[in-house]
Amino acid sequence: MFYKVIQGGLSMLVDDNIVLKYLSGENVDMISKHWVFQNIEKDKYLFEVPDAAKKDEVNKILISIKKMLLEFTPLNEEIYSTLYPQWQLIIKDMNVLLLVGCPKPYDAMVIENGGKEYVIFDLIRFCDYSLQGYDIEMLIRQLITHETAHLCLHRKYPVPISDNFLEQLKYTTFDEGFAHLLAFKDNIRQFDFSTIIKEHYNQAIIKLHEAMKEDDCEKQKVLLEQSNSGPYWDKFAAISGKLFLASHLEDIQKIYNGGIDNFISCLENK
Repeated sequence: MFYKVIQGGLSMLVDDNIVLKYLSGENVDMISKHWVFQNIEKDKYLFEVPDAAKKDEVNKILISIKKMLLEFTPLNEEIYSTLYPQWQLIIKDMNVLLLVGCPKPYDAMVIENGGKEYVIFDLIRFCDYSLQGYDIEMLIRQLITHETAHLCLHRKYPVPISDNFLEQLKYTTFDEGFAHLLAFKDNIRQFDFSTIIKEHYNQAIIKLHEAMKEDDCEKQKVLLEQSNSGPYWDKFAAISGKLFLASHLEDIQKIYNGGIDNFISCLENK
């Protein structure tokens, strides 16, 4: 059941029903039947029984994420607001699902269902980050920045509805490139990307170029999954887009407004 969270005089719709069922010890079958687990990957049912021993940690994270939603300001607010000047209006009716049961690496996603887009956060996955020593509040802010960047971009550049491999790969490179860059850390204009670009950009762009030439349907499916999943620096489409933008921050608004085809043309010439 969605309830409204007032944020900056606006509101977003938050559903924490699945988390509350988990915390109350309700039968896992009541959680596993949620539509999300049928829609994480196409034609797959993905559900992982949440660890009951993590309830206390999940409850702490639930409190933190609700607080962050109330106080949300995106990382790199100046750039974010330049690219998405209507972002506060866009998140007014944002549907947020807080749940448990998604397998690794699905900690945060945007999934469309019934004609609506849902921002989804799995709090068990957040527990994993907490155990690794991450600053959970900063991580939450990064993930909210990342996922709301998708929502904003989708208003200007709708998600492709066709199954065309090349169209989907190009869109992922553009969409994930912006989201990953904006959520990478705050004040990216002051960050020196030179070492990261030197270590990761060529590898990612070569993989992207190779993927764009692939014509085997089964291999295309694998490449689409790899383009934005797995170890962070192996997400070749997302990393190609992110690091290209990082090296052209002074032109980021022009690149965004230029659209997907112009963006990909620049990458193809690299």
